[in-house]
Amino acid sequence: MSLDAALTLAVILVVLAVLVADRVSPAFAVLGGTVFLLVAGVIDADDAFAGFSNSAPLTVAALYVVAAAAARTRVVETLASRIAFAARPDAREPSERAALARIVVPTASASAFLNNTPIVAMGIPPILSWARRTGRSPSRYLMPLSFAAVAGGTVTLIGTSTNLVVSGLMEDAGIGSMGFFEIGAVGLPFAVLSVLVMLIVTPRLLPDRRAPSEDAASDAREFTLEMIVEAGAAIAGRSIADAGLRSLQGVYLVEIERDGRRISSV
Repeated sequence: MSLDAALTLAVILVVLAVLVADRVSPAFAVLGGTVFLLVAGVIDADDAFAGFSNSAPLTVAALYVVAAAAARTRVVETLASRIAFAARPDAREPSERAALARIVVPTASASAFLNNTPIVAMGIPPILSWARRTGRSPSRYLMPLSFAAVAGGTVTLIGTSTNLVVSGLMEDAGIGSMGFFEIGAVGLPFAVLSVLVMLIVTPRLLPDRRAPSEDAASDAREFTLEMIVEAGAAIAGRSIADAGLRSLQGVYLVEIERDGRRISSV
C-alpha cells in the first residue's frame, strides 16, 4: 500500500469515527478531511473542489429551496393534517390497517417529490397525539411512517439525495445521468409492494411499546384535586365539552358542583 493510499484510508477512518462520536458537525468533519488530504498533497486543488462543480450536490442544494417553498405554502402541513385523524366526539376511529393506510399512502406519494426528512418530522406529532388520545401504541405507526418515506423516495430522481449522487457519478463516468422517472420502472412497483407489505405485516409483527414518559405516568401517584371557578372566568357557565375539559392529557374530570348540585362529567 502506498503512502497516499494509507493516508486516505486513515482520514476516512478518522472522519467516520468523528461522525459516529457526533462531536462536530458532519460538514466540518468532511471538510476537515478534505483539507488535510489537500495539504498533505494526496489530492490537488481540482480534486478538492470537484464536488462543488458536480451536478448532484447542486441539485441537492436546490431541493432545500423546494423544501422551504413547500413549508411556506403549507404543503407539508396539509400532508400532516391528512394523517391527523379526526378528534370529533362522533367520529369513528379507524381500524389499525385503515389508520396505517392513511399514514403510509400519502407519505410514500409525497416522498417521491419532497425531501423525506420534513415529511417524517411533520407526520410524527399528529400521529403521537392521535395514538395517545386513543390509547394506541405510537411505535406501531412511526416505523411504517419512516419506511413509507424511504420507499416513496425510490420512485423519482429527486426522491432522495442518494439518487442524485448516483446520477452524478454516472454522468462523471460518461454513461449519462438518470432521467427523472427512469428508476420509477423499478421504484414504483417496489414502493407499492412495500406499502402493501406494511399494511399486511405491521399489525402482526410490530410490538406495542410505550414511551418512558407514559410508563412514568402509569406509575404516578393518583390524587383528587378540587378547584374553584370564579365568576367571569373563561370556562364559567360553559359545558364540559365547550370548555375543552374532555379527554384531558393525564387528568380526568370527575364531577362539577354547581349551586350545591353535583354534575357528573359523563
